[in-house]
Amino acid sequence: MKNFREYLFGGILLLFFSIRYYPGYPQRTLLATGKFLVAVILYGLGVAFLCKWAIRQFFKKELVWENFFKIALWAAVIMSFGESLRHYFYPY
Repeated sequence: MKNFREYLFGGILLLFFSIRYYPGYPQRTLLATGKFLVAVILYGLGVAFLCKWAIRQFFKKELVWENFFKIALWAAVIMSFGESLRHYFYPY
């Protein structure tokens, strides 16, 4: 049950930070949010694969799949947080 809460909390944060709001354009909001969510998840998986490779190369150990998904989720949350700050506070 504890693992489910960890994934749920990270998933909620990921969804919250991935929202791209365009006032008056709900279709554009959904499209931009969906595109960004897919991109961040793919980047998170890429970072997790790099971490898995580094652990295998330097420590000669395998990364457990549960830890792999945790790394991917939290890397995606961190990247979406940084990008959400840029999206909302960047002067256009």
